[in-house]
Amino acid sequence: MALGLQSPWFVEKIEFTESGKKLRELHIHIEFTKGAKFQDATAVDCAIHDTVKRQWQHLNFFEHHCYIYARVPRIKTSGGKVQNIEVPWARSGSGFTLLFEAFAMLLIESEMPVNKAAALLKVYPKRLWTMFNYWITRALRKDTQSTVTAIGIDETSRKKGHEYVTVAVDLHEKRVLFVTEGKDEKTIVSLKEHFVTKQVPPEQIEQVSIDMSPAFIAGKLNFDYPLYST
Repeated sequence: MALGLQSPWFVEKIEFTESGKKLRELHIHIEFTKGAKFQDATAVDCAIHDTVKRQWQHLNFFEHHCYIYARVPRIKTSGGKVQNIEVPWARSGSGFTLLFEAFAMLLIESEMPVNKAAALLKVYPKRLWTMFNYWITRALRKDTQSTVTAIGIDETSRKKGHEYVTVAVDLHEKRVLFVTEGKDEKTIVSLKEHFVTKQVPPEQIEQVSIDMSPAFIAGKLNFDYPLYST
């Protein structure tokens, strides 16, 4: 099932059940071997304190929805604290398996709107947005921008009407560096603050390409980047 199961985890039972919509669902029950111990953060094998029953939505099995069930142990660590362990098939706090989340992110990365992806996967959009925000936040936190030397800044409409976002891109690597709401002088200030958090000094930026809107020019004059208008 590509769940990444290793000892002491094993599949205890697999069953098909009828759902209320006359569709069959695949239910996979996972257990751990009796007497098993799990490591804490210091790699010490710890006894199980108690367990919590959990459920995760997995990738469909053909047209059938698939769900994983398991008792997740809580261990008493070497420091005397009780903590949850992490299971190999899902991230902590998620109601989806890692494979389900990977497929959902693939749909979104292929430019499918989140609400449409949620309809296809038959989950509430809010749950998919929560998952999406987790992975994007994690990726942004790990993103390094230490090689950026040339940036382009422009605004684009995010909805019908006059709601805009300002986007900064790496002109050499052709990727998005920063996005913020609005198109005023504050967006340039926010970009500068973003570069500070990413440890990108002003002198590293050799070129800034912007349109000649008064707001962008005013923001640009707040810090010393070479300016190229478009």
